[in-house]
Amino acid sequence: MKNILKKGIYTLLLLIPFFPSLSQEVLPSEYNCFSVLVGKDASVDGTLLYGHNDDDGFQLVNYYVVPRKNHPKGSEQTLQYGGKIPQVPTTNKFLWIEVPGMEVSDGFMNEHGVVIGSNFCGSRETESDTIQGGILYDLRLIMAQRAKTAREAIEIAGSLIEEFGYRGSGRSYCISDREEAWVFSAVRGRRWAAARVPDDEVMILPNYYPIADMDLKDTNNYLGSPDLITYAQKRGWYDADKDGVFNFREAYASKGALSNKGNTGRAWSAYSSLDEDYNREDNFPFSFKPKKKVTKQKLMELLAGHSQGMQGMDKTKSCTIGNPYELNEGMICNGGTIYSFVVESRPWMPVEIGTLMWLAPRRCDVQPFIPWYCGVTEVPGNYAKEGYFNSIQDHYTPPEDIHQMDKDLAYWNFEVLSANINLDFVEKYPVAYDKKMKTETSLIKAQKKFEKEALAKYKINPEQAVQFITEYSNQQANKSFQQTVELLVELDIPFPSADTEAILMEDEVPAEN
Repeated sequence: MKNILKKGIYTLLLLIPFFPSLSQEVLPSEYNCFSVLVGKDASVDGTLLYGHNDDDGFQLVNYYVVPRKNHPKGSEQTLQYGGKIPQVPTTNKFLWIEVPGMEVSDGFMNEHGVVIGSNFCGSRETESDTIQGGILYDLRLIMAQRAKTAREAIEIAGSLIEEFGYRGSGRSYCISDREEAWVFSAVRGRRWAAARVPDDEVMILPNYYPIADMDLKDTNNYLGSPDLITYAQKRGWYDADKDGVFNFREAYASKGALSNKGNTGRAWSAYSSLDEDYNREDNFPFSFKPKKKVTKQKLMELLAGHSQGMQGMDKTKSCTIGNPYELNEGMICNGGTIYSFVVESRPWMPVEIGTLMWLAPRRCDVQPFIPWYCGVTEVPGNYAKEGYFNSIQDHYTPPEDIHQMDKDLAYWNFEVLSANINLDFVEKYPVAYDKKMKTETSLIKAQKKFEKEALAKYKINPEQAVQFITEYSNQQANKSFQQTVELLVELDIPFPSADTEAILMEDEVPAEN
């Protein structure tokens, strides 16, 4: 079956005549997202934090709010490759960050405060074990539609993988709720593992399996497929007498992922940013107790970092000299970052207000993180190419003009700004960064006062409070769009003409990034 090619590299090549810097944005395979989970006792104020960069090169990103939907008794849900599962009576409302046509890039935040993102993690498994085509994209969608907690999401995902088989090489899903943060790692075929991030610890995830030592008898903190260990023994990947405690990462991970300098460099960069004394050659732990309590501002800073000036990095490619997006081994924000978020989960508030996604559309080093509350009922229309009803139906086969740049669509303005800054990084980046930080700082400063008012409204009338936070979130999203438009004018950046717009290409190989 033909799929729209979504790896970005070919599309980028088509844009190079207009955006020469885009040739520097073609990412090596190790730069496919970055995540950080912060347990509630590891943050400064008891907030569970989840930070994520999605790195998929040149793409369109749509933003929707999908409402609850009731389903007839006895109905079925059809999976992408033909499998069917019983439908639930009612699916959840959720904020959907959609990358049309991509199988592995979407982000979700549902009405219960369950947040889902993922990172590519290559496995050593070469044997496919699937029925009815297996499962890939639908995994996170179904979690968002059905789960009320992170643990429930894992149980749902695990049962689907055991039934249909996972069709990708491997992937780790970070899943948080109002109380807990988990990592769920899928392996090609029927195997999976999950580990809970301790409340007083931080988990760093580049693009290798983070889960290490596991005690599957401790079901409060570890879960896995029934034959997770016995299968590894059968394949010769684990010897209990020789290896001791079962280490999921050592057993199942692609050895190339564990040794890749892009992975270890970014991990080390994040540890260093949090003042942790690890070496680049260390076998990084699943999680650790930070020396200092973590703030959302620290996560925003970490996700936007280029690792410039850090000990051991190539200072000749520092952003103080030129474009940093030239294979700096420790860069976390990179030329292919298409969106970022930092989620605050605060169970002492109503979920509509207490779970808050700070979202940066496109590169978070030049776009401010803006607040999108869990309770929002809609997002601005210019943040999506089409209505969600068509998009849900056509996600796997998006319209042929999906990559046609549209000046009225917010995301393409964010894309044009990011791409052109790379042409003259030294001059243009500081201007964009200054505006980003002023907006971000102002929004964070205003947060406490705004939420006090929102909570007061919620006590009187929850529906009015939801309308209040929706209007506020949309207002900030529109301001971010307008600021970008004004910045394009200030930096003398023209919008591409029709003959330089991206062209869709088709390929028979499913995207795996």
